[in-house]
Amino acid sequence: MYKVLLADDEKVILQGISTMVDWERHNTKLVGTALNGKMAFEMIEQNKPEIVITDIKMPGMDGLELIRNTREKFPDVKFIILSGYGEFEFAKKAMEFGVKHYLLKPCNENKISDVLTEVVKEIDEFRHWNELIRKTRYDLEKVLPQVKEQILKEFITNKTYGPREWDYYSQLFHFRTIKNYVRLLLFELEGDRDFEHLFALKNIASEIFSSELEVILGTSLGDRVVFLVEDYPLNKILELLEKIKHVYRKYYRLEITVAVSGEGEIGKVRTLYKECLECLTYRFYLGEGSIITNRDVLREDKKGETIQFDHDTLAFALRSGNVEKTTEYLQQFFGQIRQQKLDIDLIKSYSLELYMVITRQYAPEMKEGHMERIGLLHNMETLDQIENFVMNTAREVAQSVYESHSKAQSRIVKQMLDYIHEHLDDESLSLSKLAQDIMYMNADYLGRLFKRETGEKFTSYIVKARVERAKQLIENSKEVKIFKIAEQVGFGNNPQYFSQVFKKQTGYVPSDYKKTVDS
Repeated sequence: MYKVLLADDEKVILQGISTMVDWERHNTKLVGTALNGKMAFEMIEQNKPEIVITDIKMPGMDGLELIRNTREKFPDVKFIILSGYGEFEFAKKAMEFGVKHYLLKPCNENKISDVLTEVVKEIDEFRHWNELIRKTRYDLEKVLPQVKEQILKEFITNKTYGPREWDYYSQLFHFRTIKNYVRLLLFELEGDRDFEHLFALKNIASEIFSSELEVILGTSLGDRVVFLVEDYPLNKILELLEKIKHVYRKYYRLEITVAVSGEGEIGKVRTLYKECLECLTYRFYLGEGSIITNRDVLREDKKGETIQFDHDTLAFALRSGNVEKTTEYLQQFFGQIRQQKLDIDLIKSYSLELYMVITRQYAPEMKEGHMERIGLLHNMETLDQIENFVMNTAREVAQSVYESHSKAQSRIVKQMLDYIHEHLDDESLSLSKLAQDIMYMNADYLGRLFKRETGEKFTSYIVKARVERAKQLIENSKEVKIFKIAEQVGFGNNPQYFSQVFKKQTGYVPSDYKKTVDS
């Protein structure tokens, strides 16, 4: 029900209109009457009526002043003017203030009812359309973020969109731009992710950006997030990106790779996006979680270059079971690859060739499983992944060969030790005799192998072993016969030399050693 205020300096008119009009029939209610404009304005401020019926000529504040003052504070109030025949100029002036309805005095109930019906209808229509507009604006506010996201997608994917379209949409949706140049930032999540991860990334990035630089538009493109931002110093943008990566990693345990375009005109977003995609390919070289700028992109004059590798050094290190040399060679290989930034397919071809060299060093029964893993190498997305894959395989091969060699060498040394202890009484026992007549191997190689396994030279070991055997014989004999013991431990008919060696090893001559045992 709409509130009505009635103002006239004649009490008779106030009384007559108040009683003759059926206010409820018009969905209205009379909330007050005033005898002058000042009193009416005060009642308007207090009651806030939707409709005011007022005389033009009143003492103090006339109807025109009342309309003007009310319009400034309550612009939606509808006025109905009461005027006499001689007051047409005043009525005309009132119409300039937007008043559409007036009644000539004297007026009857029908005339007032007709005008009141029209005013109520206007208010109803105004409120209807006002509510429709409000709802439209509310709905627009809700969908505006999605609309803006779609606009950025169109500028990235639609070839026909250019500077003219940008000017149109920036005016339509009030994109705030201060600078003439912009950058595009393309985020790619590494590992398994879902919609929540993308949504959170967009929100975290927007929050961090908002404190430092102007984000013009942002959207999701498939599994990636892209932001169009005003151009700021690159070092400042990189700082913000590191902060975003740190916060995101802290809460979601996922790495983010970011491509940063160079600066460009705001209408050439599609070109900047292509630049970001090119940057993103260099994730292969720089690894997951990198921030890649156009400074990291391969120069044209380096494309098509090749490098030559000789893998004989690697093959020898693998066959020798030398893990350290194997690792050193592969570090040099991948270091050169990374520095040259060769074509990705060429790198995979080089890496496949390297992998084949490595797996050839395996024992035949172990090759099959590694040959089946070649497909994994082809599908790897970064150079780090390929390097780790090849490096781990090579170390596995080298370690396997080393362990195999170690087992074989241990068996050889065990044979040597068994022979030594079985033939300690043989005066002619020597490394050269053992190598030539028994082991059929190179004496120098056997000597090095024996020392590596036992920690002692062959001759020193035999001397100690003979002295230990002599000590056992002395301890178990009732009477020490030096010449006889000397013969039994390989000193032949030279008991004097035996005594000298025994004393050097034990600190006693054989007879004194017997006394220490018996005491």
